[in-house]
Amino acid sequence: MMKKNKIELNRTQIKYIAITAMLFDHLAAFLLSPEKHPELIALYVIMRTIGRVAAPVMFYFLVEGFTHTSSKWNYCLRLLSFAILSQIPYSLMRYGSVASGDLNVIFTLLISFLMMAVTDRINSQIIKGMAVALFMLISVFSDWGLLGPLMVWIFYMKKGDKTKQIRKYLMIICIQLICTVIFLICNTQNWYDGICQLGIFLVLQLLHFYNGEPGRRTTVNKWLFYVFYPLHFLVIWILSF
Repeated sequence: MMKKNKIELNRTQIKYIAITAMLFDHLAAFLLSPEKHPELIALYVIMRTIGRVAAPVMFYFLVEGFTHTSSKWNYCLRLLSFAILSQIPYSLMRYGSVASGDLNVIFTLLISFLMMAVTDRINSQIIKGMAVALFMLISVFSDWGLLGPLMVWIFYMKKGDKTKQIRKYLMIICIQLICTVIFLICNTQNWYDGICQLGIFLVLQLLHFYNGEPGRRTTVNKWLFYVFYPLHFLVIWILSF
């Protein structure tokens, strides 16, 4: 009997999965709201549960990019440029106007990138800890604030050891899930919002299959996420009418 091959996914393949998951999440959140479409609540829960995969994958590969990039300065400028470019589409989709109560997730990626860049140059553990805390505090004004930089930090501190990265990630999301359940109970929020958070565990399987390879290095693969992110916001905003 032939031995079954182990499933392996490279960086590009996982990024495409994450982009698809992000699209599912936002389509459900802004077009299939249970308040407006109670008959579609099962589809809403499924799509949003899958969507929980997207952000943690972004944070994981931010660390990979920071570690392997040939120019951290160019990487930082790229994040800043697309964070600014994405803000209006993000605000339109989420709030219906150019005014926004928070910043999009690329700002969170940028803050996390700067956190790694700054702490890389600090030798004192006390000062390094204070710097990390400061960047995490700044991130509260953006999507996935606090939790995103925290993920980045544990991925960065345990880089090169995927087993330890996964264990630390599991610990963080278990704490986050408990806090979410407590918040929903205390604020009498809808139960399905808590169920959707379970999708964050799906990331563990993707990271398990990650083989450490970058995948095909093409222009499309390099720029797809940056272009897709603001573009899909605009499309969903138009569809919402």
